Amino acid sequence: MSNYHNNLYSGAKNQKGAALIISLMLLVIMTILGISAVTTTTMEEKMSGATINKHVSFQAAEAAMRAAEVLVNTLSQDTVFNGTGGFYPATIYGDANFPIWEFEGTPAINWQTITSVPTGFNGEPIQSPEWIIEDFGTSYRDADCALIVPLQAGCELPVYRVTARGWGLNTNGFSMIQGTYKQL
Repeated sequence: MSNYHNNLYSGAKNQKGAALIISLMLLVIMTILGISAVTTTTMEEKMSGATINKHVSFQAAEAAMRAAEVLVNTLSQDTVFNGTGGFYPATIYGDANFPIWEFEGTPAINWQTITSVPTGFNGEPIQSPEWIIEDFGTSYRDADCALIVPLQAGCELPVYRVTARGWGLNTNGFSMIQGTYKQL
């Protein structure tokens, strides 16, 4: 045998498995990176789903708010605010049922459901959006009305607070919004 072949043969005898250890270490590192990538992707999907759910619930609450706004502008002075039909007298701090929209005791809140439910990004809300309207009395139409004595007809306008709530694609997404409206 030549000297070259002899050195090549003796080098193979002296190897102690370093290539196997290095390749196993690389395999472990690549496995950890793969698991990390899957975990990150799963978390991002959950966050994206929660964001969509929140958007759907807010859109549903907005739809209920708009439906109640339309109704507020058509209310007559004869409308009774006694808790029926979603119409409530104003609740103020210190009342037994304050705030009315959180009071689910006896008597329970008579939320009014809207019939046209908006469709969201990936479907419809799990539950129809709802509203209630509270009578907040009257307010001057403008600053000039406050100065007129005797007060002219039409200077005081009714004021209402509308509370609307909507759900998302599951029960984890819930939005509640409020607005105060002066009837024109």
